[in-house]
Amino acid sequence: MAKEHDHKSIIGIIVSRFLGVICFVILWFLLNYLMPYVDNDLYRNAVFFLDENAWLIIWMAVIYAAGEVFGALMFPLSLPAPILDAVASVFLTVFLFRILAFAGKVTNEAAFKMFDAWEAYAYPLVFIVVLIGGYILLFSRLVSKKKKKHKERDD
Repeated sequence: MAKEHDHKSIIGIIVSRFLGVICFVILWFLLNYLMPYVDNDLYRNAVFFLDENAWLIIWMAVIYAAGEVFGALMFPLSLPAPILDAVASVFLTVFLFRILAFAGKVTNEAAFKMFDAWEAYAYPLVFIVVLIGGYILLFSRLVSKKKKKHKERDD
């Protein structure tokens, strides 16, 4: 969620996040284009990994951007922001577990397997923690704004 709305306009948020997605897509296509010219198994595996997860990354970026847009709106329109941030955080957690699995596959290290046991517990935990934290932040900002308005009236 945007901190104190970061003084960004909604259009500024949308444009910057859209440009980020466009840069990712360009990089993704460039990496795929270069694959026939690079003779390296790690590179090929990394590109295949990116191919398998590209839509997850794009959807994660879109959901985070939507959460940031809602977070920049005035209360009560900002209420969906923590829900969107929580969903996007679960997507991020999925991606992080996939990175760990990929690292284990590439390195043949059994140590990465220990994270498999935590995966099922991580998703609901991340969702709940981000959701509760988001609403605490949202309502604490609301309370601090009301206190600020009352203080300005008293002065």
